[in-house]
Amino acid sequence: MKLTISKIDKLVPTEKTQIHKVVDGSGLYLVVEKLPINCKRFDGVTKHPRSREGKTCHLSMGVYGKDVRTPKDLDALILKWNQLKTWCKETGNHPDLFLNKQKTEEPKSKTTLEEVFNSFMRLHKKRTKEVTWVTSQNRLNQMLDFFGKDTPIVDLEWDNNGRKRVVDMVRVIENRGSHDHARRCRRLLNNVFTHAIKEQWMRRDQNPASVPVEGEGIDHKYKGNPSLSWNEVPDLMTSINENSCDGTKLTRLAVKFYLMTCIRVSAIVSLEWDWFDELKDQWVLPPQTPGLKRKLKTTTNDYAHIIPATPEIHLLMDELRKMTGYQKYVFLSPEGKKYPHLSRSTINTYLRRLGWFRKLTAHGWRQVVATAGQEEGDFKFDVKEIIRRQIGHTDNKKGTFGAYDNTQFLKERREFLEWWTEELVNQGLII
Repeated sequence: MKLTISKIDKLVPTEKTQIHKVVDGSGLYLVVEKLPINCKRFDGVTKHPRSREGKTCHLSMGVYGKDVRTPKDLDALILKWNQLKTWCKETGNHPDLFLNKQKTEEPKSKTTLEEVFNSFMRLHKKRTKEVTWVTSQNRLNQMLDFFGKDTPIVDLEWDNNGRKRVVDMVRVIENRGSHDHARRCRRLLNNVFTHAIKEQWMRRDQNPASVPVEGEGIDHKYKGNPSLSWNEVPDLMTSINENSCDGTKLTRLAVKFYLMTCIRVSAIVSLEWDWFDELKDQWVLPPQTPGLKRKLKTTTNDYAHIIPATPEIHLLMDELRKMTGYQKYVFLSPEGKKYPHLSRSTINTYLRRLGWFRKLTAHGWRQVVATAGQEEGDFKFDVKEIIRRQIGHTDNKKGTFGAYDNTQFLKERREFLEWWTEELVNQGLII
């Protein structure tokens, strides 16, 4: 009589451990652990040496649901058990040696860590935006230097001391004070090893980065972006007008454009003249624009970002057209080494040189918009919802209802921006 998969499935753990014969007279048993362990495991019982004087040996032959899932797996387990008994009888060796021998004889994947990384990144490129892909590539390059590009992927399996090597990597990064970076690297490595398992380059349940390292991220201290109160804004406007650091005209126009439009720096410096819709008097930024932070699956036209133009914005545009109106980019920078336009760090660098270091960052200005926009303005509509859309957040698209919510509130956003840009002028900004 042979135990079948269907019978094993029906066995329910109780308050008492259950033992069932897999095949009559074989010495192979299924042990159903008592509650609350809820585990079904295979236990082989034989003697060594194979005689009456031999000592009883209990051998772990696998776990149901993990090592044995199908009738084919069960047949392979029974065959392995019979081979073990035959080998022990013929050689006189301990059965443990048979199991260890099988482990060492299992063919190892010759796939290297570099090959796994490259395979993962090819798929990663199809799933993410370019800026995310580049960040991941940089992190993997760092980890490749740590582990060694020619390291066989199987050498990093959990049971092959791979877990210790992952922990060591995390600790090295943390010792540099980069706790958040260490956490992100471990998570990325987890995704890479999961990919290796799916490609059968690494055994199941051998992912050494699958769980957080003990204490991971516990010493990470969030550093918010410094910002200003509304009362300090006139001083900022005065600093920009005086331009004590002798910034270029293009840089100053970029700073003013940024302060007025409320969108992220990367999106501002990437502006192209073709994105301005003269008929509707508004800027239409494609969802793929850096800084909009649209996920790859949401880079459809529904996720384009709109910036209604105001009289103050038009004055800036008139000045910019004299400088770059005949070119592709609004903030063209012929001297740029990395980009054909101003770098996303330009605005922060300018603020720092003006003397606002640790007082204000470009991203910190968004706090001014979100706070003063609600407290200082007198609007009849839900200004918080309008500001969210204007600074580029897409909270309204989340959840089940978000799949149907395509609201833009362009009329209200135009009214808000008209008030906002005029108010900046009232606070001292000279266009």
